[in-house]
Amino acid sequence: MPTLSAQTGVHFNHEFAPTDSFVKGPELERRADLCLNGMWEFQPVALPPNFHEGIDPAPTLPSPDPAHWEKTRIRIPSPWNANSFANQEGQGGDFRNFPSYPAYWEKTEMGWLRRTVTVPGKWSGNRVLLHFSAAAGDLQILVNGKPAATKFDIFFPFDVDVTNLIKTGTSNEILIGVRKASLFDQKGKYGRRIYQTGSFWGQHVVGLWQDVDLVSVPAVRVSDVFVEPQVDHNLLLIKATLRNDTDQDAPVTLDGDVRRWNSLAPATGPDDADARWNLAAEPSLAVAPTTATVPAHSTVTVEIRRPAEKKLSLWSPESPTLYGMTIRLSQSNRVMDVKYQRFGWRQFQFKGSELLLNGRPLQLRGDSWHFLGIPQMSRRYARAWYAAMRSANLNAVRLHAQPYPEFYLDVADEMGIVVLDETAIWASDGGPKLDSPAFWEDTNSHVAELVMRDRNHPAVMGWSVCNEMKPIVQSVFHNPPGMYDVLLEHYALWRKICEELDPTRPWISADGDDDGNGRLPVYVVHYGGNAAIVRAAKTGKPWGVGEAGGAYYATPEQVAKSYGDAAYASFEQRGRGIANDSFKALAFERKLHADYQSVFNMVWYGLKPLPLGLRDTTRPPQVTDGIFFPDFVEGKPGVQPERLGPYSTTLNPGYDPSLPAFQTLPLYDAIKAAGADGQEDFFDAPPTIPASQLSSEAKVSGVLFLSATPSSFAAQMRQAGVLPSNEESANLVVVDGANPPAASARGQIDDMLHKGGTVIVWGVDAKTNAALNQLLPAEIASTNRKSSSLVLGKPSSATNGLTLARLYFSELNPPTFITQGLSGPLVSQSDTLLSMCDIDWTKWNKQPEYAKTAMALRSEREAKPNGAVLIEDHIGKGHLFVTTLPVWSSQFKVQTLIRTILGNLGAPLAKEVDLGQPFLTTGILARILAVGHFAPTDKDVDPTSKENFKENDRAGTQRWVTLTAQDGVFDLSKSTAGSDTPSGIEYLSLWIESPRPLDNLLLEPNVPRVSMNIATSDEAELFLNGTSVYNKASGAAVSTTPPLALLQGWNHVVVRLTRAGKTETFAARLISSDPAFLPQLTSAFQRP
Repeated sequence: MPTLSAQTGVHFNHEFAPTDSFVKGPELERRADLCLNGMWEFQPVALPPNFHEGIDPAPTLPSPDPAHWEKTRIRIPSPWNANSFANQEGQGGDFRNFPSYPAYWEKTEMGWLRRTVTVPGKWSGNRVLLHFSAAAGDLQILVNGKPAATKFDIFFPFDVDVTNLIKTGTSNEILIGVRKASLFDQKGKYGRRIYQTGSFWGQHVVGLWQDVDLVSVPAVRVSDVFVEPQVDHNLLLIKATLRNDTDQDAPVTLDGDVRRWNSLAPATGPDDADARWNLAAEPSLAVAPTTATVPAHSTVTVEIRRPAEKKLSLWSPESPTLYGMTIRLSQSNRVMDVKYQRFGWRQFQFKGSELLLNGRPLQLRGDSWHFLGIPQMSRRYARAWYAAMRSANLNAVRLHAQPYPEFYLDVADEMGIVVLDETAIWASDGGPKLDSPAFWEDTNSHVAELVMRDRNHPAVMGWSVCNEMKPIVQSVFHNPPGMYDVLLEHYALWRKICEELDPTRPWISADGDDDGNGRLPVYVVHYGGNAAIVRAAKTGKPWGVGEAGGAYYATPEQVAKSYGDAAYASFEQRGRGIANDSFKALAFERKLHADYQSVFNMVWYGLKPLPLGLRDTTRPPQVTDGIFFPDFVEGKPGVQPERLGPYSTTLNPGYDPSLPAFQTLPLYDAIKAAGADGQEDFFDAPPTIPASQLSSEAKVSGVLFLSATPSSFAAQMRQAGVLPSNEESANLVVVDGANPPAASARGQIDDMLHKGGTVIVWGVDAKTNAALNQLLPAEIASTNRKSSSLVLGKPSSATNGLTLARLYFSELNPPTFITQGLSGPLVSQSDTLLSMCDIDWTKWNKQPEYAKTAMALRSEREAKPNGAVLIEDHIGKGHLFVTTLPVWSSQFKVQTLIRTILGNLGAPLAKEVDLGQPFLTTGILARILAVGHFAPTDKDVDPTSKENFKENDRAGTQRWVTLTAQDGVFDLSKSTAGSDTPSGIEYLSLWIESPRPLDNLLLEPNVPRVSMNIATSDEAELFLNGTSVYNKASGAAVSTTPPLALLQGWNHVVVRLTRAGKTETFAARLISSDPAFLPQLTSAFQRP
C-alpha cells in the first residue's frame, strides 16, 4: 500500500510502469534480449555562440570530452529535459519527475549518452540488434567507438544492426549523440518544422524517452507477422516477412499455432496493470507447414491462408478476446526462429454510411487528449483512462496528435476500447513548414511507420492521417498559391499508403479536415456547431465529430452567452455552462447517427487535475510533495520516474489512497448523460445572480474633493466625467486615497458623515495607509493581491446595476487593473460590496492547454490575502465607502464601472466622456494623424515601415498633424501644410490596441471579427502592421475592409489616400461581429 513519507509526499511501493520484455516468452527458444534501461552517463553540449534556431543550419555535434561527463546519471528512458515540460512558471501541474536532474539540463539541446554492456558469449553467430522503442531528435549511434547508424525521429521504434561492431563475452560501449529536433527548424512565412512533432510532448523533448534493448536474433528469421482476420470469410490471412542476413539462400519451413491469450494480472489492486500473461495450453488452431526460399541478404513475404473453422471467439468492446500466434521457422527439420504476434478475431467494415464491427453496426462515443509525458508513460494511466471512459459511457478513443507509446494499444486491446490511431501530422499551432517539399516527403514515411507499428492491434479501427491541416492552410496561411493542391495530393497519398499496408481497415480520416475534398472515405469535422454536423451527415459517407464544444478555449464571457452571469463566478459554474452546450452537441451527433461522436474532451476537461501527494492544497506544491517511487532498478523495461508531482494528471490509479480514482467536473456528467441509452435531456440550470437594485435616498447637492494635490485630483475626477459643483453645499466628499489630505481633514470627514452625507475614499494605496488611518474611524491595511474580475457582495445602492459581466475584466489588455485589496478592522466592521473573484481568470484565458485547468483551479483554492475592493460602513446618518479601484483608466469597461459607482453615489456626471483618442467608443473615427499631399512619385512616407509616426515629425517638406473630424467627417481638401492641392497622396496614421488576438483562429474558433467602414471617393489602401490588407478603388463612396487580423496588443494602421478630385473627405468607423467588443479596443496617435 502507498505510505506517507517523512516529507509531505506519498510513497507508492510498486513499480510505476509495468512493462513486458521486448522478446516475448514464446520467442525465447531462439531469441534473447538485454534491456539497456539504466543509469547512463550524460554530457550536455552547449550550442555555438550566436546560434539562431530556425535561421542558422543545425550546429554540428562535437565529440564528447572525456573529462566532462556529468556527475549526475540520467535514468534511461527519460528525456534529459523532462522537468521543464509543461512548466508554466510553476503555476499549473508539477511535471518535475526527476528532481535529481540539474536545472541546466532543461535548456540543453545537444548532448551525449553513454553506457557499457557485456554481451553474452552464447550470442555469437546470431545477429545483434540495438532496438529503440522511441528516441527524440537527431541521433548519432556509435558502438565501441565506431559509427553504427544515424536516425532522425521522435516517435517510432527502429533497429540498428550492430553485429559487426559488438564483441561477445566482453564489455561494449554504447555512445549516442543527440541533437534536439527543433535545431533543424527553418522559420518562414508558412511554418518552421520540416518533420513531424505532434503537439506538446513531441515538440519539447530530446533524448531516449522509451526503452532501449540489445537483441539477439537468428540470421534467418521471421522479421514481421501481419495477421489479417477476414471474419466474413472465416479466414485468417497471415503475412509473414522472412529475412536472410547470410550469404546463402535459405530454404525454410513455416508452421505454428494460435492459442488463446490470458492476462495474469489481478482484476483489481495495485498489480491490476501488470503486463504478465500466458497462452492456453491447447491451441485453438494449428498453422500447417508452408515452405519458402529466402534469397541471401533479402526479405520475402509469405502468405498463409488458414480457415478459422469457427474455432475463434470474436473480439469486441463487450468481449475483448485475444489470441497469440506463434510462427516457427525451421531449416532441415530444426527450429531456427520463433516469432510471436498477438491479435484479435474481428473485422471492421462499412455499409453505406455505417461503421460495422463483425457485421453489426457500431456507434463510437469517443474521448481524446494530448500526450503529456511521464505521468502518462504507464499502463496504469492507460487502464485508468479507459476505465474512466467506460464509467462515462464511452467506448472509443482518438490517441490525439502523435503516435502514443504502443502499450496504449495493448491495453485498449485487452479492455475492449476502440482506437482511432492518429499520426503526429498536427498543424494546429501553425508550426509545420507547409511550403517545404521536405515536410511533405516526411509525412509519407511517417504515415507508413504508424500503420506498420500498429496494424496488428484489434482495437485499432482506423487511421487518422492528420489533424487540422486544412484550417491552417485556408484560415491561418490564407491559401498561398498551390499549397492546398499539395495538401489534396497528400490526402490521396496517405490514403494509398494506409490501404496498401493495411487493407483490413476502411476507416481513413483526417481529423478536422472533412473528407479531404473527397480524397478520403470518411468525413470528420471539428467544431463548427450543428451546421458542420449536418454537413457531414449529408455526405452519405461514414462520418464523425473529432472535436466539439468550448471546453478547451471558451472564456467565461463566451460561456455566459448561453449560461448567463453565473459563468463568471467560479470554475465550477463556467464548467456547468460548458456541460450544457456539450450535451446538446452530443445529443445532436447521436440524433444524426454519427459513427464517431465526441466533444473535446473528458479526461482533461471533464476531470480535475489531482493534488497527488499534496495534503495542504491551500499552498503551491513543492518538490517534496507528490508521489515517490521505489529505488531505480537497472535493466528493467519501462520508465522509472523519481516522483509524480501534484496536478500533473487527472487520474489516480492507486497512487494516493486519500484521493479517488478521479474527481469530476460538470463536463463528465454531460458526456455520461449523452451516452446513456434513452436519455434525451440534460440541463444544469444556472443560479440567478441578480444585479443590486437598492435605490439611493441621498440627494447630492455638491461634491468636495480632498487631496494633498487637490487640483490634480479634481482634474482626474473631471476626466471621469464628474461635473463641477458647489463645494460649499457639498454632501459628497471624495478623498484621494493615493494622495490623502492632511490629518486636519478628519474633522471635515467626520462632520460630513454625522450630517448624513457620503464620503468615499478612492484609490487606496498601501503607501498611504498610515496617512489614511488618521482620517478614518478604524484602521485599514492594503493587501498584496491582484485581480481582473470582481464579484458582488452585500447589495448596496452604490453598486446598483452592476452585474458579474460588468465586473469581469479578464479579457482586457492588460486584464489586471486592481492591484490591492483591503483588510483590517474597518473592513471587519463594514459591509463588503465588491471583492476580488476567488478564481483568477487570467490563469485560464488563452493559457496553454496542458497548464490552464490546473492553473485556474489552483488560483481558486490556494490561500490568498483578503480581496475586498469596495466596502461601506454606516456612521451616524452617513455612509463611508473605501475602495482600491483606480481613479481612472484608459479602458472603457473600467471607466464604465467607475462612472457607475460615482453616479450611484449621486455625483453629477457628463453624459459621455471623450478621452481624446482617435476612435470613440462607438467605433467612429474622430481624430487622426495626417500628412500630405505628396506627389505620386514621392517616397517620404513608407507605410510598410515600423516607424512610429508622431505629431510634428517631418515627412519630406511637411509635418504630421492631428486632424479632428466634424460630425465624423475629415476635410482633406487642403494639405497639412495648408496649401490647396488638386491632386496627390495623403497618409493617415493611428494605433489600435486589441485585448485579444484576432489573427489566430487556433486559440478559439469564434473570435470577434473587426472590420472598418471607409467613406471616401478617393482611392484608398489600408496597411495593417506594415502589410497592405485592403485596396479601395476611387469613385466608390463607402466600402468595408475584410476582417482585420489585429494582434493582441498594439497594431499600426496606415491609410494611403490617392486624391481623385478637388473635394476630398474621409470618414471611417470600426464595426464588429460582436458589438460589445468595440469598446474594449483602445486607440492612440502613436504607440504608447
